[in-house]
Formats: sequence, C-alpha cells, structure tokens
Amino acid sequence: MISLKDSLSELDRKVREVEQGREFARKCLKLWQSSLRAVEEQVFPLFPEAARKSEEDWQQVHCCVQESAPQDVLDATPRLVERVLHDYAQESRRVQREDLESVKAILEVMAEAVGSTRMRTRTYSQSMEGVCETLGQLGSTESLEEMRRRLAQEALRVREGVARMVQESEASLMSMEKDLRTFRARLAAAEEAACTDPLTGLRNRRELERQLEARIQAQVPFCALLFDLDDFKSINDRFGHACGDQALRQFAEVLNQQVRPGDVVARWGGDEFFVIFDCTMKDALRRSQEISMVLTRRYKLDWNGKPIMLPISASSGVVEYGPGETAATLFRRADEAMYLVKSKRLVTRPD
Repeated sequence: MISLKDSLSELDRKVREVEQGREFARKCLKLWQSSLRAVEEQVFPLFPEAARKSEEDWQQVHCCVQESAPQDVLDATPRLVERVLHDYAQESRRVQREDLESVKAILEVMAEAVGSTRMRTRTYSQSMEGVCETLGQLGSTESLEEMRRRLAQEALRVREGVARMVQESEASLMSMEKDLRTFRARLAAAEEAACTDPLTGLRNRRELERQLEARIQAQVPFCALLFDLDDFKSINDRFGHACGDQALRQFAEVLNQQVRPGDVVARWGGDEFFVIFDCTMKDALRRSQEISMVLTRRYKLDWNGKPIMLPISASSGVVEYGPGETAATLFRRADEAMYLVKSKRLVTRPD
C-alpha cells in the first residue's frame, strides 16, 4: 500500500515537472514571438526596401514559431532567423552603398560643373584679352579702311565667342539640371521609403513623430486619435501571423480611406494606429465615432488558402493638444483615453 502511494506521489511529481516544462516552453515561445515582433517593428523600418525583400521569409519565421509547430521545425528556426537577418543586413548595406554613391555622384556633378565653368571662364577671358590687345593696336593704324576691316573682324570674333559661351553654358546647365532631377527623384523615393511603414504602407512612427513635433513647434491646434485593435492577439494565436498581417493591412487601408487630405494617419506599432486631426476636440470626437463605425466590420482574410471572415473592432482614444505639451505626453494621454474606452467595452461585453 505504501509502495502504491509512493508511486502515485512520484507520478504526480513527474506530471507537475512535465507541466512546468511545458509552461516554461510556452513562455520561451512567447519570448521568441515578442523578440521577432520587436525586430519587425524597430529594426526593419530602418531600411524599408530591404525589409520588403525579406517579408516573405519573415512570415515563414512567424509560422515556424508556433506552439503547434513540429520539433524539427522549431529546431531549424534559429538558422532561418539568422539567414533572414543576414540577408536583410546585406540588402541594407547595399541600400546604404547606393545612397552613398548617389551623394558622391551629386558632388562629382557639382565639382565637374564648377571646373567646367572655371575652364570656360578662363578661355573666354583669354579670348577677350586677345580682343582688347587687338583693339589697342588699332590705335596706331593710320588707314581708316584697315581700321574698319579689323574692327569688323574683332566684332565678329566677340559675337562668335559670346554665342559659343551661351551655347556651352546652356548645354552644361541642361546636363546638370537633368542629373539633379534624377538625384532629386531618387532622394524623394528614399525619403518616402524612410517614412513609410513597410507592412501597411501608412506613415511610420518616425514620420508621425516628425509631424507631431512640427505642429508642436508651430503651436497650431490639433487633436490626436489612437486606435488599438480589440483582442488582436487572438487572431495571431488562432490563425497565425500571416492572417494577422492581412488584418492589419486591410484595417490600415480602410482607416486611410476615412481621413481627410490634411490629416496624418500612421501605424504607431503592432496593432496601434495614430491619426492627427487638424481640428477642434468637438469635431475630432464626432469624426472618431464615424471612423470607428466604418472600421468595425468583418474582414475577409486568406487562411491557408481558404477565405475566412473575421469580425474586427478597435477601441479609440481622442485627446486635444495642450500648449506646452510634449509629443510623449500627448501620446500617453491618448493611450490612457483609449484604454479607458477599451476597459469599458470589456466590462459591458456579453459573455
């Protein structure tokens, strides 16, 4: 009897150890997932073009880091992460080199233009010196006919020199303007990529902070609206991060369609979206309610090749900028207002 009791106690202990091991594994898996999200949100936006090229492989990483993933898949995941980050780093360095080469090319064009202008100026100066010397010698010419003939020659020489100078200058300017237009276009594309969220195509956190600071410095009245998707984690847990990313992209598209041309809409991070309204608090509250009604809908997602309809809603917090307030304080107030709304919705939600 004692032996049976000891065996049962030993069995209970082993069961507890197994459960503890499973719980530890779950925590490690969640840590993995959080780390991957941190890389996606904090590292990838630094070089959006490189991030877009790594997007498909990165989605595969998310699919691997799941509790239901086979052991061999989990074992291979670190090597996959290493490869994706290595490719991202290589592509980022390539983008950096291209940007550096663009700057060098601009400097070379400017240096060439300065050198060419200096050379032409020296040539024209020497030509004018020759004309002046000839005109000086005409003072000793006694024949009026000879003087007229020589003056006509020098006048023609001056006209031809001026025409050549204008023609060469225009050609040089046109070439320089063409190069600068190309460089400006590349610079604009690079700046656009640097302020765009690679997943949703909205403004990213960096650009949002710049827009906030610009308004704060200008001391213009504005309101801020923070959206946070309700129970978004369950989408990732049930259907995977690929579905979660689809939901974020569709949500962002609908949100972007609801704002006015002067408003700024951005992905703050994760499933949080931020909107800047250039209006009063009364108008901002009305518009936030209208937008929330449009955003609350069923979204059609692709889950392993099968279409599914998922109901998605979002809680929002609206605040008005106060004089002397910092961007960090404004966001904290918007975050508090949003969570107040979210907590009320959770309390009133039916079981």
